[in-house]
Amino acid sequence: MSDSSVIAPLKVANEAFLVSSMIERCPKTMMIRELVMNGLEAAAHALPGQRKVVISARMHEGARKLCIWNTGPGLNAAELLQITDLASSLRKQNSLDQNFGMGAKVASLPSNRHGLRFRSCVKGRVSEVMMGYREGTYGRLRIGPERMEVADATEACIADGDYDLALDWTEVLLGGNSADQDTVAAPYGATLKAEPDWMDAYLENRFFRLPCGVSLTLMPEIWGGTAPRTMIGLDDRRDEFGRTETRTTPSGVKIHYYYDPAEGENTKSAKGAIATTASRSAIVYRDELYDVRTGHGWLQDAPIFGIPFGARYISVFVELPHDYLVWPEAYRQFLRFRGNDQRQVHLTEFSALVRSYMPAWLAEIIRSFGPGQANYLDEIGDELKALLASLGVRPTAQTPVPGAPERPAPTTEVNRKPAGIQADQQPPPQAPPPKPKPPVFERPPEIIGLRTPEQIQERALEGRAAKFYPQSHQIFINLAYPAVLQMADALLAEGEAPPGGIGEEARRVATQTAEWALTKRISRAVVYTLSKKAIGWRPEEVSRSQSTESLSLVADDWAAAMDIARARYQDQFEAGMPDRIRLQAVAA
Repeated sequence: MSDSSVIAPLKVANEAFLVSSMIERCPKTMMIRELVMNGLEAAAHALPGQRKVVISARMHEGARKLCIWNTGPGLNAAELLQITDLASSLRKQNSLDQNFGMGAKVASLPSNRHGLRFRSCVKGRVSEVMMGYREGTYGRLRIGPERMEVADATEACIADGDYDLALDWTEVLLGGNSADQDTVAAPYGATLKAEPDWMDAYLENRFFRLPCGVSLTLMPEIWGGTAPRTMIGLDDRRDEFGRTETRTTPSGVKIHYYYDPAEGENTKSAKGAIATTASRSAIVYRDELYDVRTGHGWLQDAPIFGIPFGARYISVFVELPHDYLVWPEAYRQFLRFRGNDQRQVHLTEFSALVRSYMPAWLAEIIRSFGPGQANYLDEIGDELKALLASLGVRPTAQTPVPGAPERPAPTTEVNRKPAGIQADQQPPPQAPPPKPKPPVFERPPEIIGLRTPEQIQERALEGRAAKFYPQSHQIFINLAYPAVLQMADALLAEGEAPPGGIGEEARRVATQTAEWALTKRISRAVVYTLSKKAIGWRPEEVSRSQSTESLSLVADDWAAAMDIARARYQDQFEAGMPDRIRLQAVAA
């Protein structure tokens, strides 16, 4: 009898190679995410008040081993055997955007070749499977004289004395790559160093919310304390921050703004709770954090999101709705857009949304952290506006955020005669066409001068003259750059102090003049780069011309601006002289 199907399914010719390649290519750092997520999902199905995930340490073969335990429906021997195969899951539907059925096993086996132990309790009976790597093959280790893939571990748990067999639960123990490996301190082995607080940091930067009613507890041996600590999702900790607000866009994207003032750090957290208040930013999808930016990386990126100052006290989270056109890549390390593109989703693609929906109170706080700006910036801004118009630089169009639901286009009626007009009648005279609108040109970049070492360091401008953020259209100028001092010294060397001596005043005017000249020179260079796209420069070429290195070279050639600086210095110096000293200088 012939097969009437229109397609013959593909088969795997070398199954052992496919299994090994999937396991070896998985990023090791995804192991904890997969194991903890499995525990959270299972615990969410336990009875209210019993929804628990506990991360602890157990002695096994003479060494400390990391152990993740959770309540929830347990697995009998047959079910445990089933779920320890790849691409296999239980009580879940395999799909590309939700469950692959292989994450915990694939992510954990490279770091646990010696042994990865699964135990699960159902109605007082405990089944056990040990997975590992032997003879060049990943699989289930055969246990006991009967060489069973699944063993009964009930008596062993009773002998340990600290297992509660009255509850259903599941436990995973990380045996590492050798019997003597301490997988609490070194979960990934010697090849990937883990800091002492690695578990706290990982959980904090992975889970935005925990399932309703589920507690995630770290025992003292995991974090080095004297009592258990409870991990609290960022979304559940809003009251610990000075102020928060969530804005929702028409496409369902939620933008969470968190502000935590310096004096309020860690003062409102619940006793015994993990409540790190360090600022960060990330994408949130299905309650997990992706593309997380923390520390220096977040401070560098913050101006793109409209936060040029105070970023160390501000966190931003862009939460995508569940039906957004993205899905996690195979190992859950980052998100991809769906469709033909399938490129990686980066937080910066939502920077325009973050800027446009920013609450007024937060914008005011950001301004309060900023430095005072020089009076000459308005003058330079007017000059840049005229330059943009003369170059014909059109406003930069905002690229729509990929993955957002499309809005229906407005309907238009074409060639339809007004009601009551017969076919042989002429329509009434039409109104004259509107006059063409005057052309609109790009606005001048916002110029922000930095003077203090802290401000300069925050923008990573030590030894560099300026940095341009095209997304937020801002130029940061390092007013302590050596070229400023060199130009000021050159202006002072050319001049001659008036009778009575006002050296400090001369230095002040010379320095301000040098700042003005180099700010003008750098900002004009940026404007010229904005005009290059219209004459065929590729985006990467424009980006290179706007780089910090290119702008620093513009400042280094300060001698080319000496003519305009010299004239301004003389005007400013004379205008700032007290009348008594000016009269003395004239008399002399």
